[in-house]
Amino acid sequence: MAAGWVRRNYDGVGVTQYRPGPHLREVQEHYLGKVLLCIDVSGSMSGEPLRQAVLGGLGFVQEALGAAYRCGLLLWSDKVDVHVPLTARKGKVLAALHNASICGGTRLAPALHVAIAELAPLAGDRVCCIFSDGDISDTQRAAQLAERARSAGIRFVVRGLGACAAAALSDVVGADGDATEQVVTDIGHVRGGIASMARSLRGRSR
Repeated sequence: MAAGWVRRNYDGVGVTQYRPGPHLREVQEHYLGKVLLCIDVSGSMSGEPLRQAVLGGLGFVQEALGAAYRCGLLLWSDKVDVHVPLTARKGKVLAALHNASICGGTRLAPALHVAIAELAPLAGDRVCCIFSDGDISDTQRAAQLAERARSAGIRFVVRGLGACAAAALSDVVGADGDATEQVVTDIGHVRGGIASMARSLRGRSR
């Protein structure tokens, strides 16, 4: 059964017997989905939370790529610690997840800067999926950047470890989805919570 978040409505030119023209790639680009998975690797994620987040990220990436979405990765703390762009091969994204390590605090603005720079110029469905386990220390600046991202047509889906983390993320970025879906209740559910971001999205054609 196909994932529920995959786009189901496609608009395009009908079948033709002509060979594809030189601009085929540009035409296809308009209908491809693009998603950045952004995982918090701040100090409080040390140990089992990070291990579960990596496993959840692996599941998310597999599903996104299987649904013909280009998938990039941001590992963030008080800065962008790892950025694997949408143009990277699957193996590079998975390797970055496997090699994830703990860094500093929890500031979302640096990650949003990168997400906007990468997603805003593109066409098609563009989604930023964010996981965090704690309070965001730069809420005002992050909210300003999130508004800029939404104005550019970028959508947000979030998961937070605990109700406070989920509410903080949702308040800052204005995330899609039901509030109860955004809460990861405990460390044992981090893996499923991150992976579920792919299943709970509702894709849109452009």
